[in-house]
Amino acid sequence: MNRGIIIVLVGIIALGLLALYALQQGPVLLLRPPPDDRIAFISDRGGAADIWTMRADGTDARQVTNDSAQDQIPAWSPDGKEIVSISDRNGQVYQVFISAWDGRYTHCITSSEGTKDAPVWSRDGKEISFVSGGKVYGVLRTGGPEEQYLPAVGSVGVELPGRTTYVYAAWSPDGKSLLYVQETDQGRQAYVADRSAVESGEEFKPTGITAARGLSAAWSPSDNRVAGAFIDRANDNGIVVVDLEAVKAEDLFARKNSRLGPGNIVWSPDGKTIAFEMWTVEDGIPNRSVGIYTVSASGGEPRPVVKGDVREPSWSPDGRQIAYTAIGKKEMRDIHRVNADGTGDVNLTNGRGDNYSPAWCPVPRKGT
Repeated sequence: MNRGIIIVLVGIIALGLLALYALQQGPVLLLRPPPDDRIAFISDRGGAADIWTMRADGTDARQVTNDSAQDQIPAWSPDGKEIVSISDRNGQVYQVFISAWDGRYTHCITSSEGTKDAPVWSRDGKEISFVSGGKVYGVLRTGGPEEQYLPAVGSVGVELPGRTTYVYAAWSPDGKSLLYVQETDQGRQAYVADRSAVESGEEFKPTGITAARGLSAAWSPSDNRVAGAFIDRANDNGIVVVDLEAVKAEDLFARKNSRLGPGNIVWSPDGKTIAFEMWTVEDGIPNRSVGIYTVSASGGEPRPVVKGDVREPSWSPDGRQIAYTAIGKKEMRDIHRVNADGTGDVNLTNGRGDNYSPAWCPVPRKGT
């Protein structure tokens, strides 16, 4: 075959593949991450609960979604270009939506019956895991078939006695393992399972992290460590870190019969510190938030960053600051920013509507 014809054919194939890739990725290819340090949050200042973003100093607030429905649980993609959320704009059933950070588009990526909750990005930004009907599913960022992960197809899984529902799931940084939390009449249990076992259901033998009446869990940002915040783990309240590679579990702190207990843990970007809510505990049940605390991932005493009815900590990408929600008068909420050492607290929203669920864009900025 003539060499010129071969070159033309190769060029046509390459262009075809490029066009197919562009079609699959959609308008995100035209997006760039925000040019400045930004925080996404939910606000009803426009009339309904919509997604907004603002600079880290509270200026330049931009409305991302604009509808009469309730948009909830915003989370940035790893590259900072998009925000995943759930919304009940389609038939009063919460579905998973993807939005450009600047609001230029919003589209639904799920369609099955049942309310969706707890959407979490995979670390490569290609997939979203979520919970629906007490089960765990996954869907590509671009939409398509919703794949059931838990209970693992063809496997009875590992379940505590009685009613079992799944409340949270997230893929590990390397995408090879799935962390999940399941709830039963006896309490909660966190496990980690291999992707191959989750997808096939064969030899489904997950590793137990911890069990407690109250429990939240999260991956370290860069390795196979899992932190679990537990309340009423055999009368203990505290945080445990499990190193799956070293097969080692260590309590960062554990307090017997304490009237305070941790929840909603979040790792710092460098994996050295864990922020969490501290709650009053009555009969093993969280009652009221009394502050946001941090503790070293190597252990030690928890240290208060800010006290009061404050919740939802979110780290800045450089790990120097924490955004959080403060509950004010008449249960109205504002987004604050504070240095990780507890200094420099600033109210970023100042009563402009009800504001909550802060999520700091994970992309570091030059000079930060």
